[in-house]
Amino acid sequence: MQIDIHKIAKLIEIVSKSDVSEINLKQGEEELKITREKAVVAQTVQTIVPATVAPAPVVQSQVAPQAPVLPAPASEETHEDSNSFMKSPMVGTFYRSASPTATPFVEEGASVKAGDTLCIIEAMKMMNQIQSDRNGVIKKILVENGSAVEFDQPLFEFE
Repeated sequence: MQIDIHKIAKLIEIVSKSDVSEINLKQGEEELKITREKAVVAQTVQTIVPATVAPAPVVQSQVAPQAPVLPAPASEETHEDSNSFMKSPMVGTFYRSASPTATPFVEEGASVKAGDTLCIIEAMKMMNQIQSDRNGVIKKILVENGSAVEFDQPLFEFE
């Protein structure tokens, strides 16, 4: 099989710019095979990231001897806070409304019931409606529209 080197280069370019991972050309007894490994590298990186997170608890446990002195009062405050704050269930971007032109789901001073949508948190291109876990009145909205939020970060203060 005689294939022009420019045609081979073009096939390689097509494979690298598309979702195609392999091309096989067979003519008589001769065969040309072009393959690309794309997902292996991404999976390896994702596998490595959790492994690098594992040492963090060891570092935190080294700091732990100092922590018992401070967390005792903080845990009491946290207990009180857990009654008056609605916290983020995930990491993502906080939005007060379904779209930039829509009215916000809730305003400060609004009465809400358990199950009412309070906001949206976008995580990995997924829009997650966050619903109230209680009945009450929104005393304060603690996060600006469009800002990043962390897991367990207070979003709303209830009266």
